Amino acid sequence: MTQSRKQREIAKRHTLFLEIGKRILEEEGFHVLSMERIAELAEYSKGTVYQHFTCKEEILIQLCIEAMTQLLTLFKRAVNMEGSTRDHLVGIFFAQQRWARLGQNRAEMLQHLSMHGVKDKITEHSLLKHNQLEQTIFGLVKNVVDQAIKDGDLQKQKHMQPEETVFGLWSLCTGGQVLQSSDLPLKKFGVDSPDLTLLRTLVLVLDGLGWQPMHNETQFKNLLKRLDAELTLEYEITDN
Repeated sequence: MTQSRKQREIAKRHTLFLEIGKRILEEEGFHVLSMERIAELAEYSKGTVYQHFTCKEEILIQLCIEAMTQLLTLFKRAVNMEGSTRDHLVGIFFAQQRWARLGQNRAEMLQHLSMHGVKDKITEHSLLKHNQLEQTIFGLVKNVVDQAIKDGDLQKQKHMQPEETVFGLWSLCTGGQVLQSSDLPLKKFGVDSPDLTLLRTLVLVLDGLGWQPMHNETQFKNLLKRLDAELTLEYEITDN
């Protein structure tokens, strides 16, 4: 359906306000984000901003939904690549790292969303959409674990359910992102390449789980090269 001129103007304003909100979050932080600040930078009245968003928390969740949709796109590419279930799992981990590098503070945005009282201010529609995305992403990773068990690549753990395996791997990835976004002097601690260190740690965890087929060093490096080439998004260049 063709939009009217007024509808196009409203959509353009909505996008503008989100872009400004994202810039504030990346450059100044959540504590600086406000409807007044967005109105000032956009050169619109505060009332106009409120016509699009009920509060700054609503802006935050819509930016999170946008970022999570990008993450889901990368995850789908990872699991649809040619290769084993283990390749797909490493691909998901690699995709999470790439997603975090597409723009500053992506992981921090999701942390802000988890702060006490933030979700209480968000519209039911946006919260439902966010929760559905979260469940879809978790379910996609769980499907890889389930498929690995079905294919015989991974033995079902006696004391751990597939969902718990996903949680453990998710915690490794998210924890690594949080530490990288902090002011810790990782290089001084001897961690020159945090992303690569996390990937190698993941490999050790998968080895410990007995997830087949295991990679030698050459196979691991070749996989990373292939992931680097295939896990891209068309807006990577502009979304920084």
